[in-house]
Amino acid sequence: MKYKKLLRRAFLFSLVLIIITGNKPGASAYSNPNTTLRIGLYYDNDTLASANLEAKVGNGFEFGYFTSDRNFVSLGAISETKITMMKDLNMYLGSDYKYYDAEPQSIKDIVGCYHILLDSSADSYAAAVSIAGNYGDAFPAYYNGVWRVCVGSYTSYDGAQAAMAQRGISGTAMSASSACITVTITGTTKIIFEFDCGSNLSLAVSAIDGTDSTGTAKKAQSWFKGRSYYGAFEYTRLTGKNITVVNIVDIEDYVKGVIPYEMGPGWPAEALKAQALCARTYGAARVNNHKSKGFDLCNTTCCQAYCGTDGANADTDKAVDETAGLYVLHNGELCDTVFHSSDGGATEHSENVFYAAEPYLRGVKDNFESMVNTGYASWSFTYSADEITWILRQKGFNCGNIVSITPTYTENGNIYSLKFTDSNGKSWTFSKSNAGSILYSSSLKKYTYSQRFTVVSSDNSGVALYVNSASNPVQDNTGLYAVGTGGEIRALGNTGQLSVITASGQETVSILGSGVTQSGSSYIVSGSGWGHNVGMSQYGANAMAKLGYTYEDIIKFYYTGVSIG
Repeated sequence: MKYKKLLRRAFLFSLVLIIITGNKPGASAYSNPNTTLRIGLYYDNDTLASANLEAKVGNGFEFGYFTSDRNFVSLGAISETKITMMKDLNMYLGSDYKYYDAEPQSIKDIVGCYHILLDSSADSYAAAVSIAGNYGDAFPAYYNGVWRVCVGSYTSYDGAQAAMAQRGISGTAMSASSACITVTITGTTKIIFEFDCGSNLSLAVSAIDGTDSTGTAKKAQSWFKGRSYYGAFEYTRLTGKNITVVNIVDIEDYVKGVIPYEMGPGWPAEALKAQALCARTYGAARVNNHKSKGFDLCNTTCCQAYCGTDGANADTDKAVDETAGLYVLHNGELCDTVFHSSDGGATEHSENVFYAAEPYLRGVKDNFESMVNTGYASWSFTYSADEITWILRQKGFNCGNIVSITPTYTENGNIYSLKFTDSNGKSWTFSKSNAGSILYSSSLKKYTYSQRFTVVSSDNSGVALYVNSASNPVQDNTGLYAVGTGGEIRALGNTGQLSVITASGQETVSILGSGVTQSGSSYIVSGSGWGHNVGMSQYGANAMAKLGYTYEDIIKFYYTGVSIG
């Protein structure tokens, strides 16, 4: 009864707080100045010579560009539903109807990059289309803010020059700059548009909204590389060679393309909502994160996994819709809502893994994860000293044979640093995220999946002591007590070697110890969890939701002192 009274008083007090402070989701909304995000899909080493686009839902496409404040400026529209953007070089159409920038074994035709530029200009897309209609192979071109009309597709300047004389056309043989994008009807050599504004503007293509079979209005979606996306696409030849492809999308549609790939679409609704808040806040906080590459965030787990609308379902979309416009805030500012798969028993302070201390990224002991199957509740690998030596050398460290490892741990029991000492007495120390990854070796198929692991010499005769689960190793004796005969309780203190009674009988215990040097011919690396251990645990959110906690409860458990608005 006393417990129920305390709960009732706490509940009434929380109501008073909400009324006084207004700290209720949506009550004091954050006004996001960037509701449009630029997501890199193909970039760096994955840039494309050509990029097909097909309208999944919609009535064709608009050509245009985005202003510096992310507003789309339409230049003209087409009813074609399958188009290809390619770099303005000689491109080969193979017998497989794909485009290549090097001649394939079987070639069907060539999209030449030389044209006849008519002397006259036009004052609009429609006017350029009208002029182009007088020729069978002409197309409108937008060059440096001026509408022009080009005729023909030739593989050389001389070829364009000869065709101009033969056809009696008044113009100039030319090829556009290394920034130019050519647009064709997919699977053909028919050019329908060219865009070249140098480094000032990039070509943007946006699908036009359409209707379904019942006549109901539907937001446009486009197929690109086998996946469907909302929003527009931007094409830029940053290096003058291949094309960087960016999806420019409303932040809510972006979050709908993140949730199914960062969290299982069949997960509890409150967990999905918590993930939506994290994804939205993270996206808004990372605007211009990849500015030099022409976008805000990438589409991989380096930022957040984003794969468009294919994996979404009614539940994931509902989680986004029901939290639309809400962000995780600290003192009214966006939080860096990093998250990870599972923490293995405790999250970690931001400064102990990646960067400076954030007041809302405080490590917490997490007992929720143990209630669900994360798949990584316990993992262990044994490394020989020779293997560790090899790993360090492969990663560029000129070390002798490693003879000892000195691990240090955080107050939450996660790895903080690893010091390796070789036979020459020389040492290398790796801290924070580097400590978490230095022993990761795909070649040896030995992995440190998270920041939560311990290192102990396998030559040590004792066994490690854990409390409740393998995610809670005992690192010193100071918090341990023994219950003697007659119920006497006595603190063990830092007494060194211990013995415990187990199912196998009496065993000597090895206290792992932060800063205790481990020496030997091999080492056992044992851990739990998957990820960097900072911020929200996705499996922890799953467990909390199953226990009846709300998305607000989840967010406020993993992010200290935050509000939602």
